[in-house]
Amino acid sequence: MRTNIIAFLLFTFIWSWLNWGIALYYLKTDSVEDGMTYFISFFFIGAYGPTLAAIITTAFFEGSSALRALLKRLFIWRASPKVYLAVFALPIIFMFSGIYLYHLFVGSIGNVSLSKVALIPSIIGYSLFAGPMGEELGWRGYLLPKLLESHSSTKSSIVIGFIWVTWHIPLFFGPTGALISYGDITFLNVSVYLLATICLSYLFTYLSSIANGSVLIAILTHLSVNAGLPIFFFPNLTVPEKALIVFKLTIIPLVLFTAYVGTKNTIRRSAEK
Repeated sequence: MRTNIIAFLLFTFIWSWLNWGIALYYLKTDSVEDGMTYFISFFFIGAYGPTLAAIITTAFFEGSSALRALLKRLFIWRASPKVYLAVFALPIIFMFSGIYLYHLFVGSIGNVSLSKVALIPSIIGYSLFAGPMGEELGWRGYLLPKLLESHSSTKSSIVIGFIWVTWHIPLFFGPTGALISYGDITFLNVSVYLLATICLSYLFTYLSSIANGSVLIAILTHLSVNAGLPIFFFPNLTVPEKALIVFKLTIIPLVLFTAYVGTKNTIRRSAEK
């Protein structure tokens, strides 16, 4: 089992970091025109490292039947209405909370631009293919069940959170792809990003688990988080420096919610023993 996980991680990191290295080269070099177009192309290719690694590793080590079982988890859609409500409502609540805290403690959030509604389809489309589709079959579809065989959901989520942040490191130096991409690479910014990623890892694990290990639910949750729709209605806050502050403030309700769910689950498990 350990060999499977190591092979999965090696393929994931080599594929993603190689393509993202090429993406950053084209972005920084003056030898080609329209470096941003090349960056985006290789960024998307690299983002599919976890999914490709899950498929190849499963097929190689476990065979076609295990691969079919893995892919079927993409289509597990049966879940309670509460799960779907949480998938789409929680990220919006977290983001609005961050915007409200910005208003209270930082400054004006500016005018509301309802014309941004027209951008929603493109934002959702970009957010879907830039992360969830390329990652979740790997993180929640392949790696999470392997870790849960010998670790608790909390420990598994923390481990995936650290791996997730490490995997994103090349994107710290680009214009997009990670929260840290919006600002300076400082200890504070990296620490906030790590904390947020661990909390999101726990949230994805929790929602996916109560939906019978659905990768689809993980994808939709990831999409909902990545879209960050509320902030686009406040043009004054979409400036990278201000957006980073909003995202930092959004960590507060996210951490509180994660602590609440974690504590509630711990009490429930204790009562069941």
